[in-house]
Amino acid sequence: MKRLILSICVVAIIASTGCDTPRDAVGSFSKIPVLIDVEELGRVGPALSNAVEVEIRTPRKEKIFKLEYIDSTKMARLINARTSIIAASLKSPGPAGDFVRNALSDDAKKMVASGEYWLIAKKDLWARDQLTIIITAPTAEDLESRLDLGGSDIFKIMNDSVNERVSQWLFGKAFAEGEKTELEDSIAAGYGFGIRVPRLWEWEKGAPKERFIWLRALEPERWVFVWWAPLDSSMDFSVERWRHVRDSLCAIYYEGDRVSTKMPPETTGTSIGGRPAVQIRALWENKKTALGGPIVSFVLSDPITNRLYIVDGAVFAPAVRKEPYLRHVEIVCRSFRSDLPTFYEK
Repeated sequence: MKRLILSICVVAIIASTGCDTPRDAVGSFSKIPVLIDVEELGRVGPALSNAVEVEIRTPRKEKIFKLEYIDSTKMARLINARTSIIAASLKSPGPAGDFVRNALSDDAKKMVASGEYWLIAKKDLWARDQLTIIITAPTAEDLESRLDLGGSDIFKIMNDSVNERVSQWLFGKAFAEGEKTELEDSIAAGYGFGIRVPRLWEWEKGAPKERFIWLRALEPERWVFVWWAPLDSSMDFSVERWRHVRDSLCAIYYEGDRVSTKMPPETTGTSIGGRPAVQIRALWENKKTALGGPIVSFVLSDPITNRLYIVDGAVFAPAVRKEPYLRHVEIVCRSFRSDLPTFYEK
């Protein structure tokens, strides 16, 4: 699905804020204000929700993003939000339609009218560290169809952007403490791979000779482990093999945690550091302590070092929303590089 990042003329709305100095975007990364004209909400709203409000199990269902529809009297929320969406057809009669028509150049309108483009992603439109998504089409029916066919593009743009911005915070400096580069160097020297370690995280268990390392942070508890084995062409890469390895490691290092049977693991293709990987979402449980939580795990191979890796993150955060902390461990997992020169270059 084609998309286009366009420059946008929004002089009237910027002037309405009464502020010429860029400011920082504020608010939640997960709650997304959305401007849709009431005339198109019934058709466009459900399609947008299906595309963006993706659910994960933690073990309860949590939406990665939650849409919050606003009207033109609440434009300040849109202007200040970390992430926002404006959805309107070129024929929409309300404020969202007016915005889109005023925002697009004549050439851009022609491309939208011809069906060539429909999705605009604009960074820092009204504030720093902000993402504004504009989606449009000739009619509401066309926009609904676009969302049905290419809505996953919107989710990916939003999710990648949030990962990028949360990563800057996670590895940034606060209260005189920042990313633990000395610990990263020690891991690289001992294990032969790289992984970034945020402030407040520690090397908890494992040693190079064990081919295992466990990194951990508290309040709430979240952790990442890396395990590797010699790459064998006959090795079974199935989910059941992953479950067996993970359960075996947890029996040694995690006091008997295991992959829960209450939720079948969900797999998707992805990449880490340019290498193909399989992402696995699942739940962990501990029968002795009656505790549990979410897992996000990655399996990848490196033919250069002849290793198979499992890079695995999990969270224990009772009574609070777990998705933000699961995003933290996913970001740490995705910082993994089997290629040390690439790790230090990035």
